Amino acid sequence: MIFTKLSRTLQEAKAAFKDLAWLLFLNVILYFFLRLFFGIWNYSQLKSLSAAEWLLAGRTGMLFDLAIVAPICALLMISSLLTPRILRILMISLFLVAHTVLILFSIADSVFINFMGRRFTVNTLYLIGEGRTSNLLEYYQLFIFAGLILTIYYYLSFKILEKKKLINFNILTKIFFTIILLCLAVIFGRGGFQSKPISFINAKVINHPFAHQLILNSGFTFIKSIGRDQVERLHYFEDRVMLDLLNLKPDLYTKSAVSPQNLNVVLIMVESLSSEYLSPRITPFLTELSKKGVLFNPAYANGRRSVEGVAAVLSGIPSLMEESFINSEFATNDFVGLGTLLKTKGYETSFFHGAQNGSMRFDSFTRAAGFDQYFGKNEFGDNTQDDGAWGIFDEPFLQFTCDQIGRFKTPFATVIFTLTSHVPYHLPLDFKQKIDAGDLKNEAPMLKSIHYTDQALKNFFECSKDKSWFNHTLFIIMADHTGPGLKADGSFRSNFEIPILFYSPDRKRLQGLSNQQLAQQIDILPTLTDLMGISLLNKNHLARSLFEPGQKVIPLFSDQRYELVTDMDQTKNDDRLKAVRQYFSEGLYDNRLYYPKGVGH
Repeated sequence: MIFTKLSRTLQEAKAAFKDLAWLLFLNVILYFFLRLFFGIWNYSQLKSLSAAEWLLAGRTGMLFDLAIVAPICALLMISSLLTPRILRILMISLFLVAHTVLILFSIADSVFINFMGRRFTVNTLYLIGEGRTSNLLEYYQLFIFAGLILTIYYYLSFKILEKKKLINFNILTKIFFTIILLCLAVIFGRGGFQSKPISFINAKVINHPFAHQLILNSGFTFIKSIGRDQVERLHYFEDRVMLDLLNLKPDLYTKSAVSPQNLNVVLIMVESLSSEYLSPRITPFLTELSKKGVLFNPAYANGRRSVEGVAAVLSGIPSLMEESFINSEFATNDFVGLGTLLKTKGYETSFFHGAQNGSMRFDSFTRAAGFDQYFGKNEFGDNTQDDGAWGIFDEPFLQFTCDQIGRFKTPFATVIFTLTSHVPYHLPLDFKQKIDAGDLKNEAPMLKSIHYTDQALKNFFECSKDKSWFNHTLFIIMADHTGPGLKADGSFRSNFEIPILFYSPDRKRLQGLSNQQLAQQIDILPTLTDLMGISLLNKNHLARSLFEPGQKVIPLFSDQRYELVTDMDQTKNDDRLKAVRQYFSEGLYDNRLYYPKGVGH
């Protein structure tokens, strides 16, 4: 009896999975045609893609398609198991109507994309509310395509879902099938088994300003944007007035006379290194190194989290909204990546971070920013050096980094991101025993971990100085953001105060770099491109090369609070803050974070 029931269950499950496969296939084909239609409609912006890049776009796009269609197919199949016919048809119709809305978003985006600059999101509804979509009625081809593809889709879907054999399954089969469906929906819905579900930034796999729009689908972008903190689009001034309220024209231009076009770059981001931590007692190595370089202390972080610091340093994008740029719907906007710019000068680019690969989506973002090679915990390979919380301890990972850099062709640009000085501040046992027996035993765990990272950096430089590339390298050391404050009465501004240190074995390379000016993380990109002789067609007016000293405004933002750091006339700060917020919000909405040079000052 049990064997008979089990045999029947397996046969029914086999039939159900066959129907599921057909339904998935139907939806994958549907999204293939939606992407093909989008690509043909916008071919003028995609014609420079190679055949291999078209294939890569299709293959990557399928991950985003499955993230939508797998959960929808699961819900449709579960609905088809319901016994009351009215309820079954009602539920199937409900899910099909919801899916129809997402399909229509994708079709409409073939036109919308050209004046919104990105795929459909919740923010797009704001534009619809403003009546900016009336011109859609002019494109009758969209309606013909939508009517044709939806008619075929409805017909084939109902043909699969209305099979009587699905209704007559025994309860055991229905439970088993439902569990499997839900598991598949979760796996495909998150894009696989990786640590982070796929997001907007994962579409940036091709170095092309429009290819990621081809890869994405509008159902994915809309659903992903639901429930996120929405940025208000602000407009206070005409463009020229707005830009004149931001960073003023430089007082003078002091670019180094050396012009080291092929200088290697090693950019080190130290986890949670606040300005106030820098001292001979806690950071003896960095303190001594700063005497041989140019130290900006305090300089300012453009965010409060690691994911914000990376975007600020590598693409010049400050954090002026609650959600990080990397995780937001705006991550598909056009942005200038430091690695992309340096590769135009023949640089080999890489990013090192000892955490689990995929942590904070750094692998996806750094690739989009032009850093071709990623070295994380997986590449390190020795889990005995894991701190049990975040990843590989700084000392062994920095030694691994030193060895890897020696294999790169020059010139190279390498970004290193440490991690040991992060909560819960785990330290290697031998170092912990040593420090607890010394004069730092009563210091806070945060400072002990910073002391450990300082020593790890010293050993990294000891390893590096004997390498052939060392003497022809520019090192930039800074924090990703601040750590816990040491003073109970710390100001809002102190939450952003970090050191930024420029060092090169040949100090002449730093000629003209003055620390008698305000500095922030987003200034790193224009400073490096200035030093390397890379011409920028467009300019981020919230940042400026540190070779161009002059009055500046630095916006700080956290928990819905803004503050300006500026050496300009304080009476205009209210207008300057409005200008900053307008520049940033319009830049996000209009996909225009950069203005052509010559606009404004």
